[in-house]
Amino acid sequence: MLQTRGNAPKYTRSSGAGIQPETGSLAAEPDALRDAVCKALSSITIDQRSEFRGKLLAGLRNAGLKVRSCLLMLGVSAGTAADLTAPEIASLIRYVRLTEPKALMAVTELLIELLSSSESTGTRDVAA
Repeated sequence: MLQTRGNAPKYTRSSGAGIQPETGSLAAEPDALRDAVCKALSSITIDQRSEFRGKLLAGLRNAGLKVRSCLLMLGVSAGTAADLTAPEIASLIRYVRLTEPKALMAVTELLIELLSSSESTGTRDVAA
């Protein structure tokens, strides 16, 4: 379960439906969100991860975020989007959560889908 502080929304786990936000935003603690995203990305297939990465990056770009600049700020030196690892993508989500919450709102549904699907399938280790 993702924990929150202060007046941020809380996330609850409903039977069989995964993690559901009470207010529709991903306002969990940044580190908890990063860890949950990394774990979820590690539990899906490489093809699913590639599809998620493409949708995530497109959604962030469409929200006006300069993704490459954010990745450079994080010290990620991947030459292409295909080179991004699960921990790097999760770190990007954490960074966006901290610095550009409006951009995070653009990919909220995608993240909820990822977190929900990983909860419903359980966690299995898939090579990054």
